[in-house]
Amino acid sequence: MKIQCIERDIRQVLESGTYLIPRFQRPFSWEKEHVEEFWIDSTAEVKKDYFIGAFVSYNLSSSSYGLVDGQQRLTTITIALCAIRDKFIELGHDALGKGVHRLIETRDLNDQTQFVLKTETSYPFLQAKIQSLDKESSYIEAGQEEKALSVAYQTIAGYIKEGVDKAIENVHPSKAKDAGKKWLEQARNKLLALKVISITLDNQDDAYLIFETLNTRGKDLTAADLAKNHFLRLLPDKGKALDRPKDHWNEIQSTLDAAERPIEIKTFLHHYWLSKYPFTTEKRLFKAIKDEVTALNVKDLLDELRSDAVLYRGITEPGNLALWNKATRDIEDSLLCISGILNIQIANPLLLTVLRLYKAKLLKDGQVRELFSLVERYHFIFTTISAQPSSGGVSKMYAAHARDIANASDANSRGICIMDFKRKIVSKVPSREVFISKFKQLSYQNQRQREVIRYTLWRLDQKRNSAVDIDRSSTSIEHLMPLSGGSGNVHNIGNLLVVPVKFNGEVLGDKPFVQKKALLIKHGYALEPEIATAMAWTNAEIEQRTTRLAEYAYDTVWAIK
Repeated sequence: MKIQCIERDIRQVLESGTYLIPRFQRPFSWEKEHVEEFWIDSTAEVKKDYFIGAFVSYNLSSSSYGLVDGQQRLTTITIALCAIRDKFIELGHDALGKGVHRLIETRDLNDQTQFVLKTETSYPFLQAKIQSLDKESSYIEAGQEEKALSVAYQTIAGYIKEGVDKAIENVHPSKAKDAGKKWLEQARNKLLALKVISITLDNQDDAYLIFETLNTRGKDLTAADLAKNHFLRLLPDKGKALDRPKDHWNEIQSTLDAAERPIEIKTFLHHYWLSKYPFTTEKRLFKAIKDEVTALNVKDLLDELRSDAVLYRGITEPGNLALWNKATRDIEDSLLCISGILNIQIANPLLLTVLRLYKAKLLKDGQVRELFSLVERYHFIFTTISAQPSSGGVSKMYAAHARDIANASDANSRGICIMDFKRKIVSKVPSREVFISKFKQLSYQNQRQREVIRYTLWRLDQKRNSAVDIDRSSTSIEHLMPLSGGSGNVHNIGNLLVVPVKFNGEVLGDKPFVQKKALLIKHGYALEPEIATAMAWTNAEIEQRTTRLAEYAYDTVWAIK
């Protein structure tokens, strides 16, 4: 590997050629605070010959380089120069503005214009809205990267306006234009004087290897960034006009970004890996990927990642999966309860494996129903109510069983794996006494417990009266002992009913218990016997019902045996 290292300032870097951000690089991702920190550091009065790290590139052709490390910094510097150029022109210093523009857009030997910094991922936004001397006014759809670029420009433009305004505030109007020009020249010169170590390699393969180890400033490279680099190195593009591997990676990213609660690609990649391969931590994930993924299997793996990204998003948005029908609505409900109400993510490797096999028709409805129900019941008892910590042991348990089921050779082997998982879950269930004690502490006064209480009552009613199909999304909580004048137990779960929304408000309101009971019976609501026969509803009845619900929950509704 031949490496050339030269100390340069930014002006020399920009005048030495053009820089292409290669396809394996992550998009521009600096947030506002990164841009602010960089601008303040690089333009501070007290700093001279400020060193900002290494720029690593590789030769594409004469005076043309692929940029490996330094993308975030060089993009930010280019944006800053664009903002300085625009301010020069706004103040009437056209020649100075065009002088700066030479470092943004240059001419080649054929006298054709081209930008000094070129990028494909943000095309045409960066070029049309920021780099161009004549900004394009037409609408350009903005994704995450484009929004980050826009924020960076607006942030730096704000600092520039503030600096110019301060420079001219106490100056005679006749000298204000020159004072503003002087401040802009100083800001420009400080940026162009920033020092770097310019490291140039001969070829792209060497650049890929350097990319995997370098991380000099800003946001750390994640396992997903490095995996993308590794995959694309093993799947070279067929030509400039078509780069399907890169398109496929972007498709994965878009699928996850479009979720109601955007999913980090590094989290998805880690859970995908745990669903099929030996356990590894997120910190050591890339090493595991690099050891396993070769030119022979990378295409199939990338194809599966595309498919699994849709399934993974479907864990939190099961309604978007084309897997469910009327007969499997309960499975969909169970999945929604796991992710949306109980907010359990530690089981995602197993859930992903199950969805993958179910889609491939390698698991039956009953098996999926049993697995999802086990996860739901276990975490309701273990995590939500008993408040037991989900340790690394639980994470490894899910990963191990996900891998066993995924790699089982036939239907019989998968059945055995499911039984093994059930035995493991049974061994981890908290004691009845701990559960009942914690269950009794549920309070509707606690905002964070309200959705859990609604879910709990809905599941209890569903089990008690399975003939009635209650839509959880259209239910409301009703206090049997009215809130006005109620005792300290008024918010206990033993005092609560889950009822259709139409029953609450005007129908039941804050009426006394006897009136509420009569109205509920009149409207056909199936009351529990102890409520239906009660002549009054006091603290004693609330405490008795709370205990009974706790016992019924542990022994029957969420029972794991």
